[in-house]
Amino acid sequence: MAVIQRRALVVGLTALGAAPFGRAWANAPLEVLHGYTAGSVTGQIARFVGAVLASKGRPAPTLRAIPGDHGFAPVPAFLAGPARGSRILVADTLTLMMNGVAQGKLAEVERLVPVAKVTNGYSTALITGAKSGLKSWADVVSAARARGLKLAGSGRLSAYGPALAWVAAAAPGVTDVDAPGNDRIFEAVLSGTTAIGVVTTDSIAAMMARGGETPTVLATFGAARSAAFPTVPTFAELTGDRQRDYTFSYSVFAPPGSAGSFVESIARDLAGPFPNDLVSSLGQLGARVAAGDAQLVRETMQRDLRVARSFL
Repeated sequence: MAVIQRRALVVGLTALGAAPFGRAWANAPLEVLHGYTAGSVTGQIARFVGAVLASKGRPAPTLRAIPGDHGFAPVPAFLAGPARGSRILVADTLTLMMNGVAQGKLAEVERLVPVAKVTNGYSTALITGAKSGLKSWADVVSAARARGLKLAGSGRLSAYGPALAWVAAAAPGVTDVDAPGNDRIFEAVLSGTTAIGVVTTDSIAAMMARGGETPTVLATFGAARSAAFPTVPTFAELTGDRQRDYTFSYSVFAPPGSAGSFVESIARDLAGPFPNDLVSSLGQLGARVAAGDAQLVRETMQRDLRVARSFL
């Protein structure tokens, strides 16, 4: 991660030789790339970033979703793209680091220039449905050993990956099954197709607010108990392993070689405070919005690299 640690120096040096690129973007629409689909959480955050930049008097950015490769697909496209000063990337750092480790592509991740962090980390949760008959983590361990259990999630290389790996390791007999997206996971768990699943804490809170059948939350995966579920233990509490916690959050990156003036102009506009109407447009996700600087992005990348290496 030496490249990441030296990024501030690189940005400062490029500002000396490439300042025109930093000024040019103010007169042309910016392209905002992101992984997954426009309706995904990543897509919502990208749309929010674009709206914030437009609210600061910039031309309305163009959003471009590049789905595939567990959220990593936009990275090579971003790195191979056109002129500096014309595009930014919105991504969650955990997805970047996990795919960088698993695919041997950390060098590509390290070429990205951190600009700003736009959300606090939020957590995932282990859930079950009434049809499973499971009431606790102890029940999961016992049932997995006795008959095997299916665990629904969005794949080991998604932001759900650490939770899926840790549950399978701590409860032999658990097999994870790909179910792309929270809605599919809820469907699998509540229908009894799978006994357990991993979803985001925000999605559970949103489901509960709508009413109807809801899952039972057995554990959350943050370092501390979720404010939404204060009586539910963390997975680290249940297993006694304090290394088994993580969150994921979203950051903005510029292309390699970007002018310091370009990076600084975007960072300045994303430093907050954010317009209330834009935050409220995110619904439950709006509670996670918080500004952070490029150094915080670098620190998050280093933390998420540790998490990725812990199970890949």
